[in-house]
Amino acid sequence: MDNSIYLFAAFSITWSVIFIYIFKLSRSQKALNYQIYKIKKTLQKNIELDDSHS
Repeated sequence: MDNSIYLFAAFSITWSVIFIYIFKLSRSQKALNYQIYKIKKTLQKNIELDDSHS
């Protein structure tokens, strides 16, 4: 019975690490998506400018 405390602690720590990893991964994904959005917007703007000068 005494070892169940250690098992619970290991289980809790493991799941905490997994959730923190997923949270950080989702923040990175959001940042990358925003950067992609900005790049697409800039490219579209440049294409429109090139078309208007032609």
